[in-house]
Amino acid sequence: MQTLDLTGWSDFEGALQQIGDTQRERSARCGRTLRDPLFRGLGSSEWGLETTLERFCRLERCDALLGLLKYYEGIGKSKPAVETFSGRSWDEFPNHPKFEQRVGNNLADCPWLGTYLKEAPDLCEYLVYLRHHGFPSPLLDWSASPYVAAFFAFDSPPEGAKRVAVYAFLQDTIPGPSTSPHLFVVGPYVRSDPRHFLQQGRYSMCIACDLGDTDYRFSPHESGVSNAMGPEGEMFKITIPVEERLTALKHLDLMNINAFSLFGSDDSLVRTIARRELLFRG
Repeated sequence: MQTLDLTGWSDFEGALQQIGDTQRERSARCGRTLRDPLFRGLGSSEWGLETTLERFCRLERCDALLGLLKYYEGIGKSKPAVETFSGRSWDEFPNHPKFEQRVGNNLADCPWLGTYLKEAPDLCEYLVYLRHHGFPSPLLDWSASPYVAAFFAFDSPPEGAKRVAVYAFLQDTIPGPSTSPHLFVVGPYVRSDPRHFLQQGRYSMCIACDLGDTDYRFSPHESGVSNAMGPEGEMFKITIPVEERLTALKHLDLMNINAFSLFGSDDSLVRTIARRELLFRG
């Protein structure tokens, strides 16, 4: 991973230019076009690439949920309540016995779960919907926009944070060696909550399997990211002093990147107006 420690927000464009130059230079060198980078913002540069499911399991001491079938059972039982109160439906969502059989077949035929998710849009869309609404998720959310990622980095950094971070995931079109754990990316073409489109969302999942077993297990992203990058890919970590927060948020708001533009809720509207009136006009 290449770390770019910036002195201020004004250097952010230069860091993006450096990443873009790297993408173009490596594409020209290897004769194939590398994928456009994905970005993820974190309120502290000390934090790693950790999913909400990992944090939930650590807090609740429930590692059993890191198994795919156990987790699937939980989201399946949650679906009637979610559909009732959200007004949405996922009619093609496989029941648990059918999914368990499909998982066993998939492990035998093609061990990577990403192949199956591409053939099960309702499952993928339901996972994305749950992720956007706070359900502990094995999906790590990214954005195609570095500015959206920067907003999330600066929005609510924790007390004591010295620098925020924006990760940039530059991925080759040729993956690395087939290994377990395996990291893959889903999106953007999923029908989901409007936030998915407002935030230009993409999602990664890291999962391990053993051909002798009958289940997958969710794994830390950092254990699978190097192979997922491929031979010409790279992970960049841009860090910016947290003191630049107000400057960055004011600039992003002028670009119409704020809580309301990214969430579209009444709460986010009030939060955006309050920030403009109480902070930005000072």
